Amino acid sequence: MWYLVLGILGGYTLLHAQGGSNYSVFGAGDLRPSVGALYDGVASIAVALPSAYGISTVNPALWTFARSTRLQGGYRFNQHSITGAAGTRAQNNGTVEGLLLLFAIDTTRGWSASFGFYPFSSTNAFAGIPLTVPLPDDTLQGSYRVLSTGGISLLHLGVATQPLPSLGVGVALRYHFGLFRTERATVLADQWSAPDTLTVTDWLSGFGANLGVWYRPSPGWLLAAAVSSPVTVSSQQVWRYSFAHTFGDSLLERRFRWQIPAFVAAGISHSRGRLSAVAEVLYSDFRAFTYRQPEGVSFQPLIRLSAGVHRALQPGGGRSYWQQLGLSAGLSWQRLYYRVHQRSITEYAVATGLSLPLGRTAVLDIASQVGIRGERSAGLLRELFGRLTFTVSLGEQWFIPRRQRYSAP
Repeated sequence: MWYLVLGILGGYTLLHAQGGSNYSVFGAGDLRPSVGALYDGVASIAVALPSAYGISTVNPALWTFARSTRLQGGYRFNQHSITGAAGTRAQNNGTVEGLLLLFAIDTTRGWSASFGFYPFSSTNAFAGIPLTVPLPDDTLQGSYRVLSTGGISLLHLGVATQPLPSLGVGVALRYHFGLFRTERATVLADQWSAPDTLTVTDWLSGFGANLGVWYRPSPGWLLAAAVSSPVTVSSQQVWRYSFAHTFGDSLLERRFRWQIPAFVAAGISHSRGRLSAVAEVLYSDFRAFTYRQPEGVSFQPLIRLSAGVHRALQPGGGRSYWQQLGLSAGLSWQRLYYRVHQRSITEYAVATGLSLPLGRTAVLDIASQVGIRGERSAGLLRELFGRLTFTVSLGEQWFIPRRQRYSAP
């Protein structure tokens, strides 16, 4: 079946329908290390950008900057224009950004705890592959239609603290779960023929952890780093073959394990008043990765670089509404973790963001990203993409810092 998946990148028909990046059919799909429009608007990896409103899913040490208990949720819409030898087609998809909860327990010592459910990776691809069947008296025309969907979601539970005024640390335990589903339907343009469908479904689960730290060497400067553990994933894979002329389906099942490699991320930011500039890097070695690896595809280290500027939201204080807004912009480059036909796939993106106060400590973040992935050449696709993210963050003061009593000298 994998030669059909590779066919999505060849000179075949791209269907106009709900879909996304056709490169996402390889490996674990498109990875999302961080979620939320606040970070998307800066093109940030969420490792070195402190915020009182955002909830980082990469560096739990950043939770110490929260000053109120926060509830965050959102939605991301993806639009793709995919160009190959068969022409150009538009595909789109959308996904909920999950739900994140952050408890600011003790703001004087930075104690925070977080629970969250959010996407880690996604696969969304749809294509048609022409089919010709020669017969003695006729030739049948039709197509293979390949639809690949699914992804990995995360549940995390973690804590963060600030043991020193210039140092913050955090740790999060993470449970990975989800499924990938690939469906190939054979459809012939003949009234006497019957379609058949092959469906491959993977259910998966695994445990991991994230550790993060930040350090202020001097006022205004922040150095930060985060690292994850490798995750051993258990998969249950079911092959189901359905044919219209039979009364039942043929099933094949197998269980196996594979591993999501660890990542390491680091960054530096400098703040002056409301303005912050941040630069970050993320690295993860996929060379030993084995999951969903068809012939012609190999894996390599993932490298992502990003840089951006951010003007923090600052509600109230007698300012006009426009003066309270948060603004951001950024650039990102990444070499993706797979090679197709011995060629690396790279991605470039430009990001902009806007933070709108909704009253008290509620915030609406809006971010857009536009970019390009891959190239138009034999066996490859060029993908132009646009991403629009909406995130709503609500805040309440659940924990009141206790008053310190001092005796007179």
